[in-house]
This record gives sequence, structure tokens and C-alpha cells, in this order.
Amino acid sequence: MRFVLPRVLFFLVLALPALADPPVPGRVLDPKTPPEAWNVIRLSTANVDLLIYEKRFSEIPTQISFCSPALRALARVKGTAETQKIATRATGWVVAVARASMENNETRTADSMKSLRTQLHELAAFFDPANVAADIFVCPMHPDVISEDAKTPCAKCGMALMPRRIPYSFIYMTPGKPSVRLTARADAPIEAGRKTTVNVQLANGDGSPVRPGDLIVVHTQPIHLLIQESSLGDYHHEHPMPTHEPGGFAFTFTPKKSAPYRIWADIVPAATGLQELPFVDLPSAEKGGAIADTADRFSCASGGLNFKMTFGGSDAPAPHAQRACGMEIAVTGADGQPMTQLEPLMNAFAHVVGFYDDFQTVVHLHPGGGEILRQEARGGPTLLFTFFPPRAGFIRLYCQVQVNGAQVFAPFNVNVLP
Repeated sequence: MRFVLPRVLFFLVLALPALADPPVPGRVLDPKTPPEAWNVIRLSTANVDLLIYEKRFSEIPTQISFCSPALRALARVKGTAETQKIATRATGWVVAVARASMENNETRTADSMKSLRTQLHELAAFFDPANVAADIFVCPMHPDVISEDAKTPCAKCGMALMPRRIPYSFIYMTPGKPSVRLTARADAPIEAGRKTTVNVQLANGDGSPVRPGDLIVVHTQPIHLLIQESSLGDYHHEHPMPTHEPGGFAFTFTPKKSAPYRIWADIVPAATGLQELPFVDLPSAEKGGAIADTADRFSCASGGLNFKMTFGGSDAPAPHAQRACGMEIAVTGADGQPMTQLEPLMNAFAHVVGFYDDFQTVVHLHPGGGEILRQEARGGPTLLFTFFPPRAGFIRLYCQVQVNGAQVFAPFNVNVLP
């Protein structure tokens, strides 16, 4: 009996976006062994449960589709008529979960997941329990290096391998309590126009230093520092360099305001595979200002370029909290002509970072299509994002692009609806 992927799910898999934040871990879409396949199924179904809990149904089809190649792999290994039947039924429930979630039907999505788990339980009876519960280990620096043995070092760099994790979202992951603690020390109080050197320290919960190799490289960097002051008017994106001190990093920036600044470290610890955003404040002799401009502003000019933001493909109102939506940014030159010479910047044609008015919640977005690996490539005039606003309220979004080697930051105001 030949195992055939249902037509609906086949097109679902083909429609998956290019995922890159962080990327899909090695061989998730092509498991070679039963332990690899069961590991994908276990991680993916747990992620779907979390997405159901957060009512993020639009992301479930992508996540549940990872089960399909895993089920095919298991069906090939155990080629009996009974296991083929169970795998086929399980794949049918994968399709049912995807369909129900695309209709935002919470009850049917949850019921379909329950039926899928029943089939998976039946299928697991034909396999070694150790394979069903297996962890898979990967190298943080070389995701193509995979092992079923935690003690096997990376064959390319010798680093210790980490348990493979699948991010539960490729749009926005609700940050939990950070496992990494961030501290910072500037060489002087923050003063407008004064070049300032800042030393930051990353430490684990037990106080041990976090080294570059302990972090997954995302968009060319292990650490993205997102720096802002309380009026949300001076955003900096910096990448610190390691110092001689274990867990120590340093960078230099020139603030535009004499005010306290906050630093968020956008990192993905290899031990968890989950994005974290610990933050710390840099003091100033002067107090920070309040946000003065909070009216919606979906267009702006900066660095000789014009930017226009739309939601839902038109001049739709601002997005709603906890709902994923399409976001488009069109870029034109000073002459009004479409800008088609956007250069890759950290392997993307744009980076969008947003700061909410609570001065705690931060989002970090990249255009769809995956990382840009050819430096000679050029992009524009349209940049397409999927935006998931985690909460209602005012957010200032900065679109960062690069043209002729110069970086441009374009600010937008968005009042996210409930």
C-alpha cells in the first residue's frame, strides 16, 4: 500500500511561507529516522496547543503541517497495512485541524486535535517508546548537524549540541520571563550628541556568563540591541562586540536626547530556541519626556525616501490586537518613483521594530520571503510583513532600510484597536 499525502494538505505545505525568524530547525521538513519524526510531531502538536490557547488560529496551518512529512516518514519505516491506515487517518486529521483553524473555529480545531492525538497514540504502539519520546540535538551554529545523542559534538565546529526546538510562531512569540539577565554600564551619563560607549553583560539565571556561542544567530547576529528613550523618538539598532570579560559585550552610539534610554537585547538562547527580550536602563542627568505625538501616522519621509504603510492591502484602519494581519510598506524616492534599490541589511531588505507606550512591549518584524543571502540582490518598492500586535494601544514602528550603504529609519504611529 502506498502512502499518499492528501491533496488539500499537499497544497497547504506548498503554501508555507519562507520561515526565518528563527529558521525552521534542520530536517524538520524531511525527518530521516523514527526518532526525528516523532520529535517533530511532539513539538509541533505542543505548539498547536499553545496557539489554540492564544487563539492564534491563522498560524496553526503552518505549524500542524510539519506533522505531514513526519507521518510519511513513519509510514515508510513501518510499511504494514495497519500502520499505513493509521498514518493515513492521522494525516486526515492534520488536514481537519488546518481547515478548522483557517475558519477560526476553536471548538472544531480542538476536537480535531483530540482525534489526531488518538491516531498518533495508536501509531506510537508500533514503535519503540524511546523513539516516540526522543529528543533530537542540533548545533546552534550549524543547524544541518543533527544527532540523536546529546553527547556527540558538532562535527563542523566541536560545539556541544542543544535540544532541537520548533518555534511555536514565526510571526510573534509572546516572551516569557527571560532566562538571561541583562546589565549595562555607560562610560558617562547619557547626553545628547555625545558619543557613548556602553558595556553590557549577559548572564544566565545561575550567574554564569552567556557567550556568543550560547545564542542562535538570527539575521546574521547573535545579539540585536534595540535602544529607545521614553518619548519613543530616538531609536538605535546596535550589535555589540564581545569583550575580554566572559559574558561581556560593548557598543558605541550617539544619543540624540539627554534622557534615560532603555536597551532591549533581542536574543534566542540555544538552550531553549525561544526569543527573549531582557531589558535594562541607562541613566541620564535629565528626566525622559512623555510621548507627545500619538495620532495615527501611516506615511513619512526620511533619508530622502518616502514611506507609506497600509494594512490589509488597502487604506484599512489600524490593526486589531491579537490578530495577525498583512502589513505593506511602499517605498519611493524623493522624485516619487518606486525605490527598487533597497540593499540587504542583516540579510533582509527591511527590519521593523515597534515600541508600545508601556515602554516594555516590543515587536521585531522582517519581510516575508526568508533571508536574503546574496548581497548583490536589491529589493523594493514594496515590503510585505505579517504583523501580530500583541496588545491594544499606541505603538511606534520604525522601518529600517539601507540604500547606498546608508541606513534610514522611518517612524510610523499606529493605535492598535482592541
